This record gives sequence, structure tokens and C-alpha cells, in this order.
Amino acid sequence: MPSMTGNSSTDPHHPLAGSAKPASLVYNPHDRKVWFVTNDAQLGWFATGAPYESKVLDSPDKGRSAETLAAWNQVVWMYALATGEGCVVRCTPTAGGDGRYDNCDRGTAASCSAMAIGTDSTGAERIVATLSGMASLTFIDAQGGIQTSNAFSRPLHGLAVAKKAPQEYWLSSPDSGCVVSFDAKSGAFSGNPVRLDGDATPGHLAITETAGERALWVATTGAYLIKYDLDRKSQQKVDTAAVPDRLFAMPDGSLWFTMPSADAVDCVLPGAAHTSGSIDTGKGSKPSGIAMDANSQLWVGLEGTGEMFHISKFRLIPKAGQGQEATVGAQFKTPLRVLAANLDGTPVGKATIKFVLQGDQARFVGGAAYDIKPVHDSGDLMGIAESAPLVALKPGRVDASAEWLEEDGFTPFEGIVVKDKVGPPDHLGYRSGAGQRATVGKKFTLPLSVVVQDKNGAPVKKTKVVFRVMDDSASFEGGSATTEATSGADGVATTSQSLIAGPEADRFTVEAWAEGARAGVTFREYIID
Repeated sequence: MPSMTGNSSTDPHHPLAGSAKPASLVYNPHDRKVWFVTNDAQLGWFATGAPYESKVLDSPDKGRSAETLAAWNQVVWMYALATGEGCVVRCTPTAGGDGRYDNCDRGTAASCSAMAIGTDSTGAERIVATLSGMASLTFIDAQGGIQTSNAFSRPLHGLAVAKKAPQEYWLSSPDSGCVVSFDAKSGAFSGNPVRLDGDATPGHLAITETAGERALWVATTGAYLIKYDLDRKSQQKVDTAAVPDRLFAMPDGSLWFTMPSADAVDCVLPGAAHTSGSIDTGKGSKPSGIAMDANSQLWVGLEGTGEMFHISKFRLIPKAGQGQEATVGAQFKTPLRVLAANLDGTPVGKATIKFVLQGDQARFVGGAAYDIKPVHDSGDLMGIAESAPLVALKPGRVDASAEWLEEDGFTPFEGIVVKDKVGPPDHLGYRSGAGQRATVGKKFTLPLSVVVQDKNGAPVKKTKVVFRVMDDSASFEGGSATTEATSGADGVATTSQSLIAGPEADRFTVEAWAEGARAGVTFREYIID
């Protein structure tokens, strides 16, 4: 499959070749590329420097699936599931950015939940893997051969191996709600699994290591992480904005994690007891994995949109200007405002922000498509930059963003819309209240409601609407055949007086109209015995 050159701007989104949907990522130090695997067991790579090329390497074996991958011995590995069998597959990078797939040993017909590099009892490296529904570990050697461990009491899922203790593997067991260690020297699981606090099910794992602490992090099916101190044997709950999934431990001791349901990633910095704050990866993006390249830059695979997402060590956080509307020719109420900050949210006092408007929908006052402003360097507004006011020009959604000129920072502004000028009332649209039934002499349950619109369908506010009962079968409260209502900002006009059924079973109509409108609305109602 041909390679693709990604976005070279400050936008952190970089499309993958063929819109490939990465299910998991790993950095391969041999070719200095981030590799990914798709759910249909296709491997591919992404070059993390401009021009951000990528390539998907078509597998000759179709009908397979895969969930994760590993880079080891200059080769990229996965465990592919096909009908009736699993298979170790390795892909060796070749000249020109291609790769050669080789099928190795066959194994259990189960999907592979996690892979990591550990060592055996002799200290030799091997791949350690967990298979869905299996209580044993799967070991893969340099030739692709498979061995299995003794069984734990319940199936295993998450897997983490500390770099400083590569013979100690940690596993999660969702069915038993615990984590357990495996000693590669003895080949045995610990007899004392760690029961986790809370009711959520444990999932993926990661281990962070700093000078003073080794911590096992556990993703759960609740909106929180469990941090287990491996030395002090203590647990700590860390709340998250959404359910965490894949975890990634940084060399500095920080933990990064994906939240696919929220289209976001987040991190817990070393020593912190809370997250730093969600970083939006884009609507429908479904972040699926995290990897770090040779320059210590973080990359996130976006399975939903087929992209790679770059995480900067700095953040631009929108503070004002999102979700507003203005009509053509009018000035938006709120300028664009951002906070320039470190990952932990601490404001940065020396930064220059470029606000950018793409397309023809809006411009800054004076007609420019961009506005460059320094951030405030002291006081309550430290780190804040605000653009000039925006002027609405053409109907549509405004493509607005902010760029950090000195650093790799970017953020879009969502929900800014230019609406066409609203004309005079042209017609009424039906909202609710028709087709009701009431017994003789009783009130009808629902009020009558219409929307006043101009010729383009835009809602018209502050318009008087008259509702009239067209015969003597019913009336509004007080005995009148008419009542009035005034449309609100959304163009909706709703009666405040109830309809009262007359003394005999019948059907009747109520007509609603507004002065100057070419079309009204007719309600048909029913009186029953």
C-alpha cells in the first residue's frame, strides 16, 4: 500500500495512509518509527518527523484480527486470531519502508489482550502475552515459538513488566477483581493476589518507576485509576474524567492514558494525586494507544478517525469564544481566549499566540484572518491571550484555532456559527398540541405550540401569534375563541390558556397565524363522551 504524507502544520492530527484505524501502538527503536496494528491484523508504521509519512503493510493472510503488538529484536510482533487458531506473526522491516510478514508458531484460538517484553529464569528476553479468556501466560521466543505458564485461578487480561525488575510480571484478573504477580524465576504466580478497592473491574496495567517509588497503575471499568505502591503495598484511587483504557508509563514517572469514550487522553504527573486535565483528541477519534518516539515526543493512535495525534509538553486551553453564534454582519459577543500552560495546567508567562480564522465565515475586526497576541505575564491573567473581536461574514461554521508560536501547541475552538440575517415572519411551523382528546367540558392536556420562521426557516422572535377556535365546539379559558402568544428567541410561541371542550362530542379545528406570514398552522382536536 502506498505511503502517505501527513499534515505538516501545527495541527496535532496526522492522517494515516488509507485512513488506517490503529488499534494499538509501539515504538520500534530499530527504524525509529511508531508502528501500529489494525483490528484486521494489518501492521503499519508512522514516521514522527516532517513530512510525517506513514504506510500500511498489507498482510497476505486475510480474515485475521489483532488487538496489540510489540517491538523486539528489530522485528514487530503480533498475535493474530483466525478461525480456529491463533498465530504468532512477525514483520521484519525491509528497504524502502516495506516489511515481510512471517507466520510462526500456532497457538490458542483467542485474541491477545496485552504484550510486553520480560525475561525468563535465565535472564534472556522474551515476549510475554495474555490471551482473552485464558488463565495462563503465553511466552514467545526469538524464533516465534510458544510456551505457556502454569494457570492462575481466573483468566488474565492486563500485563505490565517493570524495566528494573523484568522477571516480575504483573497481571490483572477481571473476573476476580484483583492483580497478581508472576515470578519468572520460579515460574509461579503469587499466592497473595492484591484485591483492589472499589467495585470496578481491572483492565490494562502500567508500571511507573522513579527514584523514590514504584507504582502499578490499573485501569478500571469505572471512571478512576488504581495506583498500587509496589513497595509500601498501599492503594490510592485517582478519579478520571471518563473510563480509562490503555496506559503508558513515561521514564519521568508520569502516567498517560487514553479515554476512548470521551475522545480524550490525560496524565498523572509524578507525585500528583490527581490528573492534569483531559486533552481532547477530536470528536469520534477513539484514542487507542500511546507511544513515545526517540525525541521523547508522545503520539496517540486515533482508531476512530485513522490518524496519529501529537501530544505537546505544553497546552493551549480554550477559555472563551466557543459555542457562540452571530448573524451576518454582526460582531460576535466574545473574542477568542486561551490559556498557555504546562501539562499540569500551570500558566506560562512568555508565549505568543496566533489566532487563526480559516474559510470565509468570519474575520477579526479590521478584516484580518489572523491575530497575533502575547500572553499576560503576571497577575490573575497570567498565561491568558485574547484575540480581537470577530465579525460574522457568511453563514456557516467558523473554523477558528490558536497556535503557540514558540512551542508545539495548538487548539481548535468549537461551535462558533454564523447565521444568516433573520427576515420578517414568512410562515408558521407545527410544534405540538394537535390530535388531542378531551371529555365533554374538560381541559385539553397540552398547550398549542408553533414556531415562527422567516423564508429561510430561521426562527423569528418577538412575533405575536393568534390562535382561534374555528367553531363553537370549544373555547379557551374564560370562554374566548381566541388567545395570543409571542414567540421567544427560538421562534416558538405557545398558548398559556388551556383549551376547554364544549358540551357535545365533536371534532374541531384551531388555526394559528401571524401578521404578514403567508402560511399558518391548523390543529385538529377531538371531544369525546
